Amino acid sequence: MLGKVLKYDIKSLSKNLIPLYVVLLGLALVIRLLSFFEKLSIINIVLGLMIVVFIFALTFSFFLTGVFNVKYYLDNLYKDEAYLTHTLPVKKGTLLLSKVLVSIITIILTFICVMVSIIIAFYQKGLFSDILKVLGESFAGMPIYSFVLYMCVYGLIGYLTTILMVYASISIGFSKSSNKLVNSVVWALIFYFGMEFLNLGLLGIIMATKPSFIASLESNTFMMADLLNFFSIFLVFIVIIGIGFYYISYRFMDKKLNLE
Repeated sequence: MLGKVLKYDIKSLSKNLIPLYVVLLGLALVIRLLSFFEKLSIINIVLGLMIVVFIFALTFSFFLTGVFNVKYYLDNLYKDEAYLTHTLPVKKGTLLLSKVLVSIITIILTFICVMVSIIIAFYQKGLFSDILKVLGESFAGMPIYSFVLYMCVYGLIGYLTTILMVYASISIGFSKSSNKLVNSVVWALIFYFGMEFLNLGLLGIIMATKPSFIASLESNTFMMADLLNFFSIFLVFIVIIGIGFYYISYRFMDKKLNLE
């Protein structure tokens, strides 16, 4: 059943995501075509403007992907489609898990589209070999590709935790009888500032208990492994917080669902 729900969720979200991807690829193609005429001054000006728009679109695409996922979660489980969704012979946990999985799938698809768009717009001969050469090099005792891969995983988990935070806020907010959206926003702010406070507290604990570790990050003997160890502490913390948000979303959806 999870596969069927996931397929439906991806199909529904694709109505928003496909136009976004078309825009990114279209801008990339326009930049590529204009680059053949960049020696003309007027074309060069237009090309510069298009690159600025393209960079903005690339950055904004990740934010939009998150917004589309949150809106779909809200509409499908608590607003327009909620009555139909909750009458299906599907467990609440399955519905929630599908939303979590589709949020991961869509952000990865957006990342792939962004990479393809960049390649279309700016590809030069030898680009891939140069990238592979750089990734194969080492910095501060660690291959660069290992660091890049780690940061991609860290970013993905951080994104997922943020999405789960919003899901949990909506689940609590819509358990109320009135002012559901306002309550959701209030809970999102409470969760956000609570996470920031806990992050600062965790950083303070690390600095107090591991002064030599912090000093190594600022010294000439700095090793990339030390930095990743530092990030790993926060990664474990983020995973625990994300699991907590997932449980809150499931608990309120299963026990305190309050549709209008």
